[in-house]
Amino acid sequence: MLFYTFGYRFNFERGIFIYSGSISIKSNPETVDIRIDNELIPQKKLGILNRSIHIGGLMPGEHFVEVSAPGYSTWSKKTTVQSGLSTEFWNVLLVKENNPPEVISGTAHALKIFQAREQGLLAIAKKRENVLTVDIIDTNAKTDVQVFSLENASLPTDGEGEENIEWSPDNRKILIPVEQTGKHMYFIVDIANKHVISLDDIAQSKVANIIQNPRWDPANRDFILYRGGNVLYRIDAGATDPTPLFVKENVRDYSLSGQDIYYLSQDNGIVYRIPAGSIDTKPTQITTMPIIMLSDSPYILILYDDARLTIREQKTGKLWVYNRISPSRIIFKELVEKDAMGVQFSDDGKKLLFFTNNEISVYFVRDWEAQPIRKNDTIIQIARFSSTIKNIVWAQDYEHVLFSLDNNAKIIELDNRDRRNIADFSTFPSPLLQILPRFDENFIYFVSSANEETDTVSREQFTKKTGLLGF
Repeated sequence: MLFYTFGYRFNFERGIFIYSGSISIKSNPETVDIRIDNELIPQKKLGILNRSIHIGGLMPGEHFVEVSAPGYSTWSKKTTVQSGLSTEFWNVLLVKENNPPEVISGTAHALKIFQAREQGLLAIAKKRENVLTVDIIDTNAKTDVQVFSLENASLPTDGEGEENIEWSPDNRKILIPVEQTGKHMYFIVDIANKHVISLDDIAQSKVANIIQNPRWDPANRDFILYRGGNVLYRIDAGATDPTPLFVKENVRDYSLSGQDIYYLSQDNGIVYRIPAGSIDTKPTQITTMPIIMLSDSPYILILYDDARLTIREQKTGKLWVYNRISPSRIIFKELVEKDAMGVQFSDDGKKLLFFTNNEISVYFVRDWEAQPIRKNDTIIQIARFSSTIKNIVWAQDYEHVLFSLDNNAKIIELDNRDRRNIADFSTFPSPLLQILPRFDENFIYFVSSANEETDTVSREQFTKKTGLLGF
């Protein structure tokens, strides 16, 4: 009895006492049934602490773990328990089954939705009979107001799909990209009064260059940053007679983080930083080595902060990563030779999701201490399919990835011990155009293609609020 109390178990095959191991599980939902080697563990034997379940007294060796709950998908893995150690599964996700999404009314002919910072507020781009419209929908107040309409127009594509409608930081205005009769244009819409002005008119009346990549200025209300050729400008879109202001020249691409502007220099292929509120400040060099740039291809700069960023060459899909792990350890290398379609940093900056049309992978920017432990500067492939995969985005725990495959919305875990659990959480009558996570609202939004007058935007609350995804 004393040996048993201290965690020892008798091995009848070997005729000796062996120090046992344990398994620790954090699941969403939290109330689950757990089976070890197909044997249901009674609830009274489950040790529960800080929302984790502890199963002790397990003989060292291989075991089969199964987590289930009525109305949810089942999660399972083979694992090896070691003497005196706890094997941890802290990101076990069960997806609701037979859980039809809630349809958002007034969304027939939707192409894409764009979230504001305010919960429940969405801009929805629609296309019907060659007319592009934009509605503002408040899912909390149940209101739907059209604020923009233009004939013979569509959302332009940027190599990754349609360009984004961008909300101003205060949610008062939206910036809409438009393609009309071969011309690329941008419009600014005041949500309250539906007043529309052309960014091209107020900028090109003074500067005869094509506007590219306009973004709301993070440091100045109503100001917009944009590129005209390889020159970066700033303009006050709220002024009566605005004049474009020069910011920097020889800018191949730029991005924003916090109150700073980062740009890729056309001259030398190096990334620099300047404060958005003080553009005359001497630029700070960020990357340590230049990249060789093609003259006929756009480049896309995506960053988390000045220590973590990516550069993607759009024509071939080549992808570089810059990762300053410490002052003495800086990594700047080619991550993908070709065909990279997009990247997304996790919210904590420790992981980088990147993908092609058929593969999903993760690069570990920082050490990941939870089991399974991963070291920084390592890559794991998450999934590979023969069919085209789309709408790849992080789940909020950064240990799951959402994506669509034809008509199915799926979620897959990063944990590759034994095998990866993958689940369908919704199936639609037509292919999905978009998956938009709004974890601050407890919803995943979907846009599916449909004919005639069918509403095409829906949302699903597929996990409980107390779980590890924040629901």
